[in-house]
Amino acid sequence: MPSSSDESMDPAQMLINGLKLLFAMSPLIALFYVIYTGFEPEEVERKKRMQTGDFQLDGHAE
Repeated sequence: MPSSSDESMDPAQMLINGLKLLFAMSPLIALFYVIYTGFEPEEVERKKRMQTGDFQLDGHAE
């Protein structure tokens, strides 16, 4: 079988190889997306930290 450098790839084979690469890289892409979108702006985090526990447990009899 000749090596891939001896023959040119047709567009269908290039597309298949690109999809294979995208599928192989998808866990890393998902991980970077979760890390990138997992943080809120500092003002929002500061407001959440400053809030007191003003929640109510309605419907829970103690």
